[in-house]
Amino acid sequence: MKKFLQFAITLTLFVLAIILFTTGNADAAFSLAVVLPVGFGPLDWPVGSENMGGYKNRMLFFPAGSVDIVPEIIIPESGASAKDTVTAKGKFQNNPVAPEVTPTDATPVTIYATKGTVQHSAENQGDTDGQSFIQRLAYFHPGNKAENAAFARKVNNTPGYYVIEDPDGTQYMIGSKGLPAHTKPAFDGGAAAADRKGMTFNAEAESFVPYVILETKFDMETGTYPAP
Repeated sequence: MKKFLQFAITLTLFVLAIILFTTGNADAAFSLAVVLPVGFGPLDWPVGSENMGGYKNRMLFFPAGSVDIVPEIIIPESGASAKDTVTAKGKFQNNPVAPEVTPTDATPVTIYATKGTVQHSAENQGDTDGQSFIQRLAYFHPGNKAENAAFARKVNNTPGYYVIEDPDGTQYMIGSKGLPAHTKPAFDGGAAAADRKGMTFNAEAESFVPYVILETKFDMETGTYPAP
């Protein structure tokens, strides 16, 4: 019943917009048309909602060349909700050559980041009528062990996909199919004994949305999908 009412209201608005346009009221028709796109709604804020900033200090990285299947935002032809427009469905998987064989879950690189250094943001980019977002991720891994430098060397020219998790357990993907994230590592050994030495990683990915929510979540400790 609810879907029928939504369809009826949308159809009524659409017909009214056409009538206004054909009768010479183009401005009124346009004003009415902007409320038609599916997914728009009031930005309500429930009283008492928690809104802690920051992210957990475990994350995952999938080199683009190591996965064949990447979670994607798939918007239904009709009836799309706001959540549909920013939620990536599916898993990171390897697609076998034989089509009759079930794809296997991809194995990511598990990354430890110093507490309070994981930052995810997005800025608007582009000119009017061509705007999009550039997603940014920054994190710090301590120390000057060989493994840290080796990872920096490998990720320096390796596009891929990051998965991070916020305090309430929601997971986000930086990078998307065809538009993976690119990472720039930098090292600082400090100048004084009290200084922290380590590698800072900054990644960027272009996207239609400011952040992408993952529908199927990982176990961050093991870097694997939970058993069904």
